[in-house]
Amino acid sequence: MGTSKSYGGPGNNSPLLPPWADDTSPIPTPDGSPQAPNPVNPSAPSTNPTPATPAGIPQSANWSTARRQFGSFVRGGGTGSLGKSLGSYTRSKGGARNASRSARAGRASTAKLGGFLSNVARGGIGVATEALGLASAIIGMPVALALGTILDAIAPDGATPDDNAARYAINATLDEMYERFELGEGDLTRLDAIDASTGKELIALSVASYIYEKFLQDLQYSFEEGNIPVDDVVRLEREVKSYIQEKVNQELVQQDIDVLSINWSGNQGRQFCEDIYSQAYSLLEDRQ
Repeated sequence: MGTSKSYGGPGNNSPLLPPWADDTSPIPTPDGSPQAPNPVNPSAPSTNPTPATPAGIPQSANWSTARRQFGSFVRGGGTGSLGKSLGSYTRSKGGARNASRSARAGRASTAKLGGFLSNVARGGIGVATEALGLASAIIGMPVALALGTILDAIAPDGATPDDNAARYAINATLDEMYERFELGEGDLTRLDAIDASTGKELIALSVASYIYEKFLQDLQYSFEEGNIPVDDVVRLEREVKSYIQEKVNQELVQQDIDVLSINWSGNQGRQFCEDIYSQAYSLLEDRQ
C-alpha cells in the first residue's frame, strides 16, 4: 500500500513504507524525495499532496536551551540528559498543554483508530470496516491493499506537517498490527482477536509515534546548519523514539481503563485523547 511520505530532510529516518508494503515502491518526485503510490492502483500518480514547509517551528529562547541540551546529549549521552533536553523541547512548544492543543490531527486520528479497534472487538473486522465507510469487499482484498484503504480512512492525507505526523502515527500502528497478528498470512480477520490490553498498547503507540514524528520535524529545521554530525543525529532519533514510547506506555498502558469500551465518536473519546496527549507531553516536560 502507499503512504504519505514522512516529512523529509536531514536526519529524518522515519520509515516511508511498512514491511507489508514491500510490493510497491515510492515514486520519486522532481526533488528526488519519495512520493506515495496510489494504494489501489500503484501505477497511478500519487493522490497525496507533498507536505508544505512546517510552520510554527520553535523559535523561543527555550528552544535555544533545548538545542544546546540536545547537543550536550549527543556528545555525552545519558537518559537524564535526554530527559532534560525533551523537557526543554516541550517547553519551547509552549508547554504540555499548548503542545497537546496543537496536536489536532494526532488527536483526531487516535480517536478514529480507537473507534476502529473498538468496532473490531465488538463486531469483527467486517463491522469495523463498514463503520469506516468501506465496502465489505475490503475483507477479500490482499492485506496490503486492505490496510492501505484502512489507513486512508483513519488518517489525513499528509498535506500539512501536522497531518503528515498523524498519518505516520497510524501507519506505524497498522504496521505493528500487521506484525503482531501475523497478517502476512493473508487473513485480515485475525484482527478479531484484539483485546483490551492490546487495544491500549496500540493507542499508546499511535500517540508516541505522533509525538516522535513532530519532534523529527522540529529537529530537522532547528539543526539545519549541520552543527550535529549525522551519525549523532541518527543516534538521537533512535533514543528519543525509545524514550517517548517508554513514557507514553508508562502513562497509558498502566492505567486501569478499557479503551475498547470508550465512545470514541463522542465527548468521552475526545476528552480521552485530549487527556492522553496532554499527559504524554507533561511526562516529557516535567523531567528536570
